[in-house]
Amino acid sequence: MEPKEFAKLFGAFSTEKRVKILKALIDAGPAGLSLLALSRKTELSVIDIGISAEALLLLNLIDISIKSNNKVLFANFALMHDLFRQAHDELGAGRARLAEQD
Repeated sequence: MEPKEFAKLFGAFSTEKRVKILKALIDAGPAGLSLLALSRKTELSVIDIGISAEALLLLNLIDISIKSNNKVLFANFALMHDLFRQAHDELGAGRARLAEQD
């Protein structure tokens, strides 16, 4: 993965709202969460979720599906796994790990 791609995908973690949404969806697992359930879990308004989810959707970090007239959001586990694995492989363990080794 090119550095530009890493920066673009890791940029999705740049706001607290996006991180809260991703964490809640990861915790929910493959079943995902409806907008209302996600709002309750993150304590964000549905409007805030919509704005942040749009950015995450454009980066393909989440998926949206319609089930029984409800929008259900899901984390894209495959992309996140690849993102963090490739970042570790190409960029190394990071400063905290290097400090521990010294």
